[in-house]
Amino acid sequence: MIQIENVSKRLGDQLILDKICAHVPKGSIYGLLGTNGAGKSTLLNLMSGVYKPDEGKILYEGAPVWENPAVKCRVAYVSDEPFFFSGSSMDDMASYLVKAEPKFTMEKYKEVKEHFPLDSRKKLSTFSKGMKRQAAILLALAQSPDVLLMDESFDGLDPVIRQLVKRLLIEEQQARGMTTVLSSHNLREMENLCDIVTVIHGKNIMFERSIAELKDTVHKIQLAFSEPVEKEVFHEMHPLSVNVRGRVVELVVRGKIDEQLAKAESYKPLFAEKIEINLEDIFVYEMEATGYDFSKLLQ
Repeated sequence: MIQIENVSKRLGDQLILDKICAHVPKGSIYGLLGTNGAGKSTLLNLMSGVYKPDEGKILYEGAPVWENPAVKCRVAYVSDEPFFFSGSSMDDMASYLVKAEPKFTMEKYKEVKEHFPLDSRKKLSTFSKGMKRQAAILLALAQSPDVLLMDESFDGLDPVIRQLVKRLLIEEQQARGMTTVLSSHNLREMENLCDIVTVIHGKNIMFERSIAELKDTVHKIQLAFSEPVEKEVFHEMHPLSVNVRGRVVELVVRGKIDEQLAKAESYKPLFAEKIEINLEDIFVYEMEATGYDFSKLLQ
C-alpha cells in the first residue's frame, strides 16, 4: 500500500530522517514508535504530503503523494496539534470539508458524531485539548479515508474515549480495509491494536516487525532447580536474556516454543514453563541483543 523508499529529510540544518525504508501493507494498523523528537511526526508529515522528501520517495500503490491531489484526497491526517478555523464549530468544519474533501460526506459525519460526547455546535476554541483531539479524529473518519495518519492522537484522551477510538479504527479496517498509521511512544498502547510496529531512533528505522511474528518467535521460560545454578550454563540456548534468582531462572529465547522448552528440560529442572511476555519486554530484549539499550528509547 505505502512504500517508503530511501527517504531523507532535513529541517533547517538538522537531519531528521536518513534514508529510511518501510512498507505499510494495505488494511493494516501500523504503529510508529520512538521517543519525542525521533522523527515520527516528520515521517507522518512526509506521508501526508505536507513535507517533500529531500531524498527518496513515498508511494501510495505506486503513485507519489507529494503534489498529487488524487492521492492526497484518499489520506486523512490527524496531527499532534489539530487545526480548526478561528471561531468555528465542528458543524462549521464539516460544512467546509464536505466541499473541500471529495470523500467527506455529511451522512458519514453524522454517523461518526453519534459515538462522541461532543456538542457539534459549540466553538472548538472552547474545547479542552482532549475534546479538540476527539473532534479532529471524528472529522478525519468522516472523510472515509483509505489511509488515516494519526500523530500521538491518543494523548489527552480519557480511557473510555481511547477504547472508543480503537474500536472505530478496527471497525473501519474490517469494513472498508482502511489503513491506519499512528505514532506513539507507548508500547503498551500499541500492543493490542497494531498489526505491525516499527521503531524510529537515531534518524533510522531500527526495527519493523509484525506483532504476531514477535510473539511467535520470542518467549520467556521460567525454570526451577533443586540447587542454585550459574547463568553461563544456558549459553547453548543462545538466550537474549538470562535472569538467575537463586534456584529460579528466567530465560528469554528466540525460536519455536516447543523446541525451546525441550532444550530447557534437558537441564533437568524441577519444572520448566512458558510465562507471559509483553511487547515492551520483547523490544527491550531484542534491542539489547543488538547492542542498544532499548529501555532508554521509550520513556
